[in-house]
Amino acid sequence: MESISEQLKTILEEKKIFKSGNLFRCILGLNDIESNVFTYLLKNDNVSTMELTEILNKDRSSIQRALKDLLDLRVIKRYSLSLKEYCELKGIADNNNKRGYLYVYKAKDLNKVKVQFRDLLDKWYSSMVNYIDNLDSLFDCYEKNGELC
Repeated sequence: MESISEQLKTILEEKKIFKSGNLFRCILGLNDIESNVFTYLLKNDNVSTMELTEILNKDRSSIQRALKDLLDLRVIKRYSLSLKEYCELKGIADNNNKRGYLYVYKAKDLNKVKVQFRDLLDKWYSSMVNYIDNLDSLFDCYEKNGELC
């Protein structure tokens, strides 16, 4: 993980633009695929796995893994739609004979995501302040190979 000073240096070099992928990576620990999936879902609702594989040009298993991780983080939602409803939403013709169901995904409300990000950032900040405040006590603590605990 990049240090804070390295991240700030990158921001300054990139004309003071903090890209969403960096934010997602920093706060949620997302990789590039997860970040791209999450960004797409923030802009689009009722997205199927196959739609994501075509748009992001990634294999299905990578997309499914990213969706599972995002679901675990509770930043997206999954729900079931009939194929007929899905075709109607997407404007796909010849949907009369479609039967069955599929899962579709969407991001949580952006305001809820912002609150979640702020909460995570506040918790991280508090833990770092606590760590810094107690840094002097760590100098007395060594692991077997002589490294600090």
